[in-house]
Amino acid sequence: MITVNGIRNALWCVVAFGIVACAATPMPVDKLAVAKTAVERAEQAQAAQFAQVELTTARNKLAAAQAAADKHDAEVAARMADQAEVDAQLAEFTARAKQQEELVNQMDAGLRDLRNEALRNNSGAAPTTPQPLPQTPPPPN
Repeated sequence: MITVNGIRNALWCVVAFGIVACAATPMPVDKLAVAKTAVERAEQAQAAQFAQVELTTARNKLAAAQAAADKHDAEVAARMADQAEVDAQLAEFTARAKQQEELVNQMDAGLRDLRNEALRNNSGAAPTTPQPLPQTPPPPN
């Protein structure tokens, strides 16, 4: 026979199990914050210009992580936040590498211009054969 005390005890057990289940997987607030910071750093590194695909992927995964956290799905939120962080780091490093590559190309062009100018200035003196600039190999992909 079911008694009022039995029903009350069953309800307390359900509430207790619910509390324990929620407490077992806390929301990954720290991972979300780290992922957001990584995306911001990528944006500051001009990833929107130099690594747009990677930055977009990181932003989308961060949004998915936040949506999962809003639905109290801690596992998906943590996994998506981790992926967003990695993608944001990739975007940042790709952007910085492309900026460095641009800088090297500008410096090579400047050196070439200086060498050509020096050759023109020396053209009144003894004729010399211009030496070609050494070619730098393209960076590995």
